[in-house]
Amino acid sequence: MATIRFYTRSQLKKKLATVYIRLSDGRIDRKELRRPDKGKVGTDIRIPTPYRMVPDYWNEDKQALKQRTVYNTKILKEKDAKAITDKFNELKNVILTEHYKLTGPATKDWLQGVLDKFYAGGKVSKPENLNQYIKRFIEEATTGMRLCYSGTTKKAFSPGTLRSYRDFRRSFNMFQGIYEEPTRKRKQEKEEKKRPYKPLNFNDVTIDFYNDFLQFFYDRGCGANYIGKQVKTLKTIMRQAREEKLHNNLDIEYKAFKVITEPVDSIYLTEGELKSIYDLDLSGEKHLEVARDVFLCGCYTAQRYSDYSRITKDNIKTYEGKRVVELEQAKTGEKCIIPIRPELEAILQKYDYTLPKTYEQKVNKYIKIVGEKAGIKEVVRFEQRRGALTVKKGVHKYELIKTHTARRTGCSLMYLAKIPVIDIMKLSGHKTEREFLKYIKIGKLETAVYLSQHPYFIGKPLSVVK
Repeated sequence: MATIRFYTRSQLKKKLATVYIRLSDGRIDRKELRRPDKGKVGTDIRIPTPYRMVPDYWNEDKQALKQRTVYNTKILKEKDAKAITDKFNELKNVILTEHYKLTGPATKDWLQGVLDKFYAGGKVSKPENLNQYIKRFIEEATTGMRLCYSGTTKKAFSPGTLRSYRDFRRSFNMFQGIYEEPTRKRKQEKEEKKRPYKPLNFNDVTIDFYNDFLQFFYDRGCGANYIGKQVKTLKTIMRQAREEKLHNNLDIEYKAFKVITEPVDSIYLTEGELKSIYDLDLSGEKHLEVARDVFLCGCYTAQRYSDYSRITKDNIKTYEGKRVVELEQAKTGEKCIIPIRPELEAILQKYDYTLPKTYEQKVNKYIKIVGEKAGIKEVVRFEQRRGALTVKKGVHKYELIKTHTARRTGCSLMYLAKIPVIDIMKLSGHKTEREFLKYIKIGKLETAVYLSQHPYFIGKPLSVVK
């Protein structure tokens, strides 16, 4: 009886590898196969499939994804794992059905034909276009079949990166006049005028397209950094598709096809403002109290929300009598060890050293209310670009507080406390000084006060000129 098995050949268990099919029918005697005067006892055919998978995810004995893969990875969900396993089972049943119909021996060409027909839906396959590739790219990144580079190795895409890819696809579809039925319409989408249906392919991504693409976002009121992020994502996908021999369009490499940016209106909180938030009595408003406490943990650790919001007992360690928070950053995998300040100790102790579960969107909303209650009402003025126009704005500082303000605050306050930059980077997980300095949001006044203590400005008493 014929059997079908799926397997990978790679010995590198953590890197993406091609999935192979093995069709066996009857007993195979390896010694007999090496003797030309003997006929084959059975069938043993192996060919590669279009699938790629991390070998460590696959259980060859059970012919399914390992259960721990679903629970131990942050990317692969149970429904995604089931979809992958179901796809393999479907392919297996198709091959066995076609094998049953055979009147002659199975061959490698025959098996390749069945495989090609399966993936082409029974039709002649056509070259993959840009929209099909974007969809496949995101699906493979979501299920873990496609990995991204992290230094000299590869790893699964982070949840934040996947969200940005999905957001890009939605916006790119709108630009082409492709509108999918949303589960919940946003207020902005209701007011927008729909664009004419005009799907694009790889060779349509030109400088003219780039200018229209930017204008599309400017018309929607988007800022330069958001637009730049969409352009960056498009360039990433186009380059990957070119490496996979789907096109040879080089327009995205022109200088004019630029990822635009502008200074952001990000802020940091001073020690005084942080103390005002810490001292607030929010016992009657539990949701604000939890948001405040989680946010302060970010300020005292200089970590991202994805890291400081999930501190548990397991992250609390003691080395040489000193208590620290030890964690592995979700985004970079970098290990960070942060000394625990007395304020951080008090907050963690309140929750038995395991912070309550929160949601970033809710914390962003509530921490602004907390900031207002704490009296952080200084007016912050900044400029934003909207196409050819420069818009000047002035808003209360509490309106600009969000979860990532905690990381900037932690880095900036340590810098003002004259902790060496290299030491702060070890705590925050920054790998380059250039990236770290983007987080130092020190104003000109703070810089002047900070430098006033420098020996150059203190100087020596001068004698009176006669």
